Amino acid sequence: MKQKIMNYGSFLVILSVLLTFFAASFVMYDKFNTSMKQGVRAEAEYIRAGIKACGEAYLTQDVGDLTDTRITLADSMGNVLFDSVKSPSNLENHSNRPEFIQAKEEGSGELVRFSNTFSKQTFYYALQLEDGNILRVARTTDSVFHTMLSGFTLLGLLIVVILILAFFLVQRQTKELIAPINELDLEHPLKNVCYEELRPLLVRVDQQNKQIIQQVEELKEAEAMRREFSANVSHELKTPLMSISGYAELMMNGMVPPDKTADFSGRIFQEASRLSSLVADIIQLSRLDERNTEMEFEPVDLYELAENVAVHLRPAAEKKQITVTLEGDTELVSGVRQVLYEMIYNVADNAVRYTGEGGTVKISVGKKRGHVCCRVEDNGIGIPVNEQKRVFERFYRVDKSHSRQTGGTGLGLSIVKHGAALHHADLNLISEPGRGTIMEMIF
Repeated sequence: MKQKIMNYGSFLVILSVLLTFFAASFVMYDKFNTSMKQGVRAEAEYIRAGIKACGEAYLTQDVGDLTDTRITLADSMGNVLFDSVKSPSNLENHSNRPEFIQAKEEGSGELVRFSNTFSKQTFYYALQLEDGNILRVARTTDSVFHTMLSGFTLLGLLIVVILILAFFLVQRQTKELIAPINELDLEHPLKNVCYEELRPLLVRVDQQNKQIIQQVEELKEAEAMRREFSANVSHELKTPLMSISGYAELMMNGMVPPDKTADFSGRIFQEASRLSSLVADIIQLSRLDERNTEMEFEPVDLYELAENVAVHLRPAAEKKQITVTLEGDTELVSGVRQVLYEMIYNVADNAVRYTGEGGTVKISVGKKRGHVCCRVEDNGIGIPVNEQKRVFERFYRVDKSHSRQTGGTGLGLSIVKHGAALHHADLNLISEPGRGTIMEMIF
């Protein structure tokens, strides 16, 4: 960047100086050229005045030597009578010269053309005298360039000095321009904005910094959750495995009375079922975490799924004398059937598990604010306000003291949360300890 600024600055300075030089040259040339022509015209008038006063005898070689101009006198027929440069006898007739013809017609004539005598570009000015003769005064345009050269030498030196000064000034200014940019605090870019032109860029840098900080925090949280999840999985898997192993070892060693064999077998079956459910939930949660592209979306009737959930939960609810009701009508959403089923099932299953005997669980499917809504309401133990945000964490249980009694894997609401994210659904939780819980899934 620094090099580019120096290059562009130097280029502009050099271009400006050169343009100024050429403009000054043009102005000087035009001025000197005009001055030369005016001088030739004035000199012609002086000579005419001399001839008028003294006659043609005024034109002598001495007069010609006193000036740089060429003086020529010709009669009305174009015959050269006098010339300050060459002998008249060596000059051809001038009657065909343009300035001669113009002077005869208009009294005066001028022209810039190539001179065969000088072999140079020459300015001619001709006057018709009172006796009909033509007086012509000429000067080469080289005289203009010679006059300009004396000024160009000084101008050229001045340009060199300007270029040298400009180079150092551009270099210094470039350093001063770049210094604030090099000293920018990219961790706090908006703290001191050196140039307003950089503000949009610094705003984006600040936003990216915030995003990076947020992502770092999220990664730390994810890492903490991963470690907690690993520890919980190990614990949750180890508990049923230890139970199964313990009961099986007692039965293998014949330490279980015959009348207790069925009870021990039942406990092994329960722990194995719990272990199977836990593994299935972990697998399902992993699939939802990965947003598996193999999951196919299709039109799904939520009322039909809720009806199936109610049928599956009624046996467990009847054991606790809990009434499970279903309300609503057909409502279609686009989603993964199995995931939607597990979402409704886990919410309703939690409602049955944490509702006391004689309680009620109501499942309803309908519309809310123009969106399809599946609502599960119970009059169970409820969830304290300070724990409502944590119930969707993996293996988190509100009632830890009765977690073994209520069963479950502790992953149900985590599956609901990830399923909602997969279907871009909203989850609303309304709960009060001792009065029950309402969970809404809005699609």
